[in-house]
Amino acid sequence: MNGYPKGFLIFVTAFLIALWLSGILLLPSVAVFRLEWDYDWLMDLPFSSGDLRHTITTLHAIFAWSFTAMVGAIWTIHMRGHWRRRENRFSGGLFSFLWIALFISALGIYYFGDPDNSLYSSLIHSAVGLMIPLMLWQHKRSGEKAVEQNRSPSRKV
Repeated sequence: MNGYPKGFLIFVTAFLIALWLSGILLLPSVAVFRLEWDYDWLMDLPFSSGDLRHTITTLHAIFAWSFTAMVGAIWTIHMRGHWRRRENRFSGGLFSFLWIALFISALGIYYFGDPDNSLYSSLIHSAVGLMIPLMLWQHKRSGEKAVEQNRSPSRKV
């Protein structure tokens, strides 16, 4: 990722991991409070309710808003540059769509007036959030293939 300060990729990766893990830790509370699953073992988990759930939710929101700014930084150099060069467009476009779905569904969780819409938004947010590591891996892999293909001597010009 040329054009970024040294350590930027590590910083973004660390934030992304923290964001994803905090989201994973919130899934039991989604099951209890959104889906209204009545299982004692779910309620007995320390992060299903109470202060720890509140702390994790707060951290998830902080990581998410911080990562939104990082997506802006990624947009200015990485995404625009590769889009102009027509590199990895399908994977990048799909990955961008997933991030937009996450942003909109996150807002919907809190700001949709109808409880059913908030529930659907929560479920979409959870499902898309779970897919992010797989999509990141796939995007990186297809990008590496594109770079390798561009470097091969048999490339037709």
